[in-house]
Amino acid sequence: MNKLEEYNELYHYLDYTLHELPAGVLYGANGATESECAELMKATYELEELAAHLNKDIVSFLALCRWHYERYPHYLSRQRHFVSYSHYMEKYGGLSKHET
Repeated sequence: MNKLEEYNELYHYLDYTLHELPAGVLYGANGATESECAELMKATYELEELAAHLNKDIVSFLALCRWHYERYPHYLSRQRHFVSYSHYMEKYGGLSKHET
């Protein structure tokens, strides 16, 4: 697989993980766990490296991904204090995909 194909595959996968926002972060067909969010965060750095190699500007997309991959585990650990992840996002200033 060449760099462009790698980039496209990883970009589309990370985009998929956020397509249910504001309901939550996906990992496969299920909601992501704390360790899966850590894997997804690591993938953002791989994507960033590929984007730099290909001269693609995805700063906003990476910021969106990282915000959710960092904070979704926090939400999960305190879920009983929030009505929903949407409520958590409102409280902590998280963006949905349509806002980027």
